Amino acid sequence: MRIALFWLDFLHYHVARIQAAACLAGQRGDEVFPIAIRPGAPEFPVLGYQHLLNGSLRVLADTVQEDMHSPRMARRMVAALQEIDPDVVAIAGYDSRVALAALGWCRRRGRGAVLMTDSQQQDFRRVFWKETLKRRLLAAFDTAQSAGRLQAQYLNALGMPPERVFRAYDVVDNDFWSAWAGRCHIQPQQRREEFGLPEHYFLTASRLVPKKNVAGLLRAYARYAAGEESPWPLVVVGDGPLRAELEALAQALGLARQVRFLGYLSADQMAPIYGLASVFILASGYSEQWGLVVNEAMAAGLPVLVSRVCGCVPDLVLDGVTGYAFDPSDETALSNLMVKCSRGELDLRGLGQAAQTHIQAYSPRVFAENLLAAAEAASAHARRRRFHFWPLPLVLP
Repeated sequence: MRIALFWLDFLHYHVARIQAAACLAGQRGDEVFPIAIRPGAPEFPVLGYQHLLNGSLRVLADTVQEDMHSPRMARRMVAALQEIDPDVVAIAGYDSRVALAALGWCRRRGRGAVLMTDSQQQDFRRVFWKETLKRRLLAAFDTAQSAGRLQAQYLNALGMPPERVFRAYDVVDNDFWSAWAGRCHIQPQQRREEFGLPEHYFLTASRLVPKKNVAGLLRAYARYAAGEESPWPLVVVGDGPLRAELEALAQALGLARQVRFLGYLSADQMAPIYGLASVFILASGYSEQWGLVVNEAMAAGLPVLVSRVCGCVPDLVLDGVTGYAFDPSDETALSNLMVKCSRGELDLRGLGQAAQTHIQAYSPRVFAENLLAAAEAASAHARRRRFHFWPLPLVLP
């Protein structure tokens, strides 16, 4: 079986998924053909991690400015699929020209189509007529691979039967993050001095955009710091359009000495920051399909404090076991959790160990097993279809 799959660009976790899928497929006599729409993401100062795939990745665009809504990229996707001639195509989402072009190619050729998605019901206010269109579109897919429980439930609500939904789409390179954490723990003081980090600190990592609610996290941290004689610092990793505004807010809250903004860090730069942290926080405010940084933190052995809007919470955040979930609108609740962490009222080491163990159920190997199972089911379902008519043009204008 030949399986093609694509993403907009290839980040660190995409590489781990492809490597695991290619390895497992090879053991079974199958082949995996990864495709990237563009060579990198314009919001990051570096190109993608495609060099780690040793030339096996096809990149359709010439620049990082292209996107999945480009008609030219849709035409190039169709050309790539005609050249590869896969039995199954794993399609990232269903709301772009590239995705529709790939889906149309599958339906016209009678090939299996797997939807890869981490959308959940609560991401946005859902509109009836749009959901009706989604149901009709979803019927053109043969199977789906969802991130977790909430995402599978949303697919079921849109008409995809449970037996055709597979899990573990949103995974990261667990071994990479855990190995780095292990190295940091061998000589922690030396590592802290090397990277200029304190003995204990809270860590958050995200794009600095409104939905990540970093402003709410700063206000919650200010409440926490105001009541502590020696508060743990807060380290903020990431960049984005709100950075200057957030730095100004930290100054206004009197947190200039306690909060450090490190900007964007590559995976290699980020690994020791995870490895030396005490607690990870993701405070997303109104929408977060999953939250892959939570996977990374757990793989590094960190207890996690995660906003309840994050799609990963039911699967990854076991209250009192791997960490705690909180209401992002309740800044007092978050500050109280910080107090418990820094005062030693919680067994942070035990929580971190449990988190590292639990995240193994969300590994690249598990992603690969579920992808191949979804592909086999999709191929079989496509062969059973009586009609392969596709009502939309092969490439939308």
